[in-house]
Amino acid sequence: MNKLQLFCSLSALALLLSACSTSRLVRPLDKKEVAIGLDFGGPIIDFAGAKIPIPLSSITAGYGIDSTFTVYGSLHTTDLAFRLFHLEAGVLKELTSPKKGWIPGISVGASSHFMVDGWEGNFRAYPQLDLNFYWQYLKKHRHFFYFNWTSWFDFWTTKAHNQPNYNLYIPSFGLGHTFITKKWRYTVEVKWLAPSLSNRDITVSYNGIGRQGSVGVYLSFYRTF
Repeated sequence: MNKLQLFCSLSALALLLSACSTSRLVRPLDKKEVAIGLDFGGPIIDFAGAKIPIPLSSITAGYGIDSTFTVYGSLHTTDLAFRLFHLEAGVLKELTSPKKGWIPGISVGASSHFMVDGWEGNFRAYPQLDLNFYWQYLKKHRHFFYFNWTSWFDFWTTKAHNQPNYNLYIPSFGLGHTFITKKWRYTVEVKWLAPSLSNRDITVSYNGIGRQGSVGVYLSFYRTF
């Protein structure tokens, strides 16, 4: 395998794992608020007789332009172990805020994932769109739970070994809860990753629903300033 083929293989792996990454921010930060956080977790696989999430990790920083619009960037630290430099840059816009009763707040996110290998500087990029619905349920606190729909797009015509790429669109669906204090945001999330893809006859034993995709589990810790 030459370096270009290796890069294609690693970028395909990173694409799968990143499509399996946690939701960065669901509700925008306050105006001029800064958040720096760590994200952990991944799809659940069978390993040594146990079911465990792949230990993916990333570092994220976000900034509230105003109370409805946030910009952020992430470094995927797990990919660095494969000499793959992987950055994510995105924006989050709140369309409506949560109302009394069960009327959710709605936000949309748009981001891109940029990948460069550590051998020859080969480059790939993948866009992502998110649609989030979130409910705040306590008057004196800002904790909320949410549902989201993530859409990954892979417009590259070939993948590793010059094989044609037919998976141009990869959806994922998530349920999560965020606890908010004066200085911290804590999030736990469960996702059904890539439900449109079969997990049969592949090297890694993913634990999906009906042999499709995989269930993923995540934890996030964000310090706010």
